[in-house]
Amino acid sequence: MKRLWLIIGSLVTIGLVVIGVMLVAPKPPVPVEIKRAVTSTIMVPQVREVEVSRDSMIYDSKLKLLSFTVAAYGVKTVVSEQPTPESFIDIPQVYDKVVTNMNEYSKFDSDSGTVHLTRPKDLKGKQAAVMNAKGTLMFVKPDRDLSDEQWRKLFNGLEVVK
Repeated sequence: MKRLWLIIGSLVTIGLVVIGVMLVAPKPPVPVEIKRAVTSTIMVPQVREVEVSRDSMIYDSKLKLLSFTVAAYGVKTVVSEQPTPESFIDIPQVYDKVVTNMNEYSKFDSDSGTVHLTRPKDLKGKQAAVMNAKGTLMFVKPDRDLSDEQWRKLFNGLEVVK
């Protein structure tokens, strides 16, 4: 009888540990149903100072547009990703012209690709970053300006979601 209680106690302990791990284990940054639907490479910031809002992830299948918000260095930031348009692939100068028309003021190379910092007229001079890499066109728009160092950390911390 003593042995039976020992086995039951062990099973209850193991069950509680499993439940505890499930409750504290971090969820993947992109919900499974969205990950399955997106046709391009998904890149998500994995930097300590950047928190991805998993609940804000929206995928518009007609536009093939994934958008979500992150808190980057205390600044609310909207990230949009879509497949690289065919015109950018066929004629690379088209992408260069788009970035120029967005009032590019700086650019740098990140681990994922070249990032263009811009101040588009339609955003009334607010910052926006653009990157075309790995088959994905990415736009990042913060509510307030980020420093050059913050931009670099953000883009160097991008990880491909598999």
